[in-house]
Amino acid sequence: MENKDTVLEWSKIFEFRELIHKRYKDVWHIPLIKRRSVLFKRFLRDGMSVLDVGAGFRSAEKEIKKLWINIDYKSMDIDKSIYHDYYDLSDIKEDFDAILLFEVIEHLSLEDGINLLKKLHRLTKKNGFIIVSTPNIFNPSRFMRDATHKTFYAYDELSGILNLSGYQIEEIYRSYNDAFHRYFFKVFIAGFLFKTFGIDYAYSIFIVARK
Repeated sequence: MENKDTVLEWSKIFEFRELIHKRYKDVWHIPLIKRRSVLFKRFLRDGMSVLDVGAGFRSAEKEIKKLWINIDYKSMDIDKSIYHDYYDLSDIKEDFDAILLFEVIEHLSLEDGINLLKKLHRLTKKNGFIIVSTPNIFNPSRFMRDATHKTFYAYDELSGILNLSGYQIEEIYRSYNDAFHRYFFKVFIAGFLFKTFGIDYAYSIFIVARK
């Protein structure tokens, strides 16, 4: 028998999804950016404490430094072959102004993904925010090319899960960057064809949500 709390949570997710649809009727109403550095410049400020979860090679830290934004950066990843400040969320005893979660949640089951966001919400300072990215499911090759992907998220569904976790959605973006000729063709010439067939050229969805 399905757990009553699960039924309640899904009803809340659907409610939040409808709110998102009022702001972004479909994926084509989501503004396009070329790089995540646009979001770093828009939302990060000197002196902020930032936790990068699933940080990999800590590439976000390098990008932020190139923008001359002076933050207190800490990383968390389960890969112990690379230096990180933390290797398990349970070891973290501080909270942060901003949390980065790039291309991580799709590697988890739905239940684990929801639990992760709830844990990260507890690590977020009041009025702090999280930036989450995930492959754009309207660009099928982005999700299916990686066999370690477990759960796909539409932008509205991920927004609903973030709301359920205690965050309020501020902004949603699509990201796409390519050689000039391909970018120009896809965005400015063939865009109507992509819309007609319900396929997007954008690689990822970025969601900014505040506690």
